[in-house]
Amino acid sequence: MIAEITAVVGVLKTLNAGIKTVKESGSHLSDLAGLFTSLTESKAAVESIEEATKTGDHVLTQEEALELAWAKNAIREREKELKKITPRGVWRDMLAIQHRSLSEHKAKLEKQRLATLRTQSKREDLIKHTVGVVLLIAVLAAIYHYGL
Repeated sequence: MIAEITAVVGVLKTLNAGIKTVKESGSHLSDLAGLFTSLTESKAAVESIEEATKTGDHVLTQEEALELAWAKNAIREREKELKKITPRGVWRDMLAIQHRSLSEHKAKLEKQRLATLRTQSKREDLIKHTVGVVLLIAVLAAIYHYGL
């Protein structure tokens, strides 16, 4: 886990150098896109580490927790710097597009989850009905056989 956190910190240092370069040379879309990609990957790595700790897959040591806190702080700082060098309208549109994409992804995952639950429920109902019919036939056969 510490290796993953160290990798995130390394990417953030590279990101910081990239931001300085873009500031000095003027903003180029390809440079900004690369910076946003690095920042997004760093955020995803931090989120996966936090998810692993939340589910109990890994318990962070004090050193790992400190590194993770520094990484999260660095991510916030880099976002602020990127926001400063990105035109306001572009930043707002980017956030709106990202939010819409995230919402659609969550909706897709929820649909898949509900479809799985429906399939599971139908399967369970089929099994219950089949077992019920078999038991009913067994009871009727027993009544017929012993009742007459």
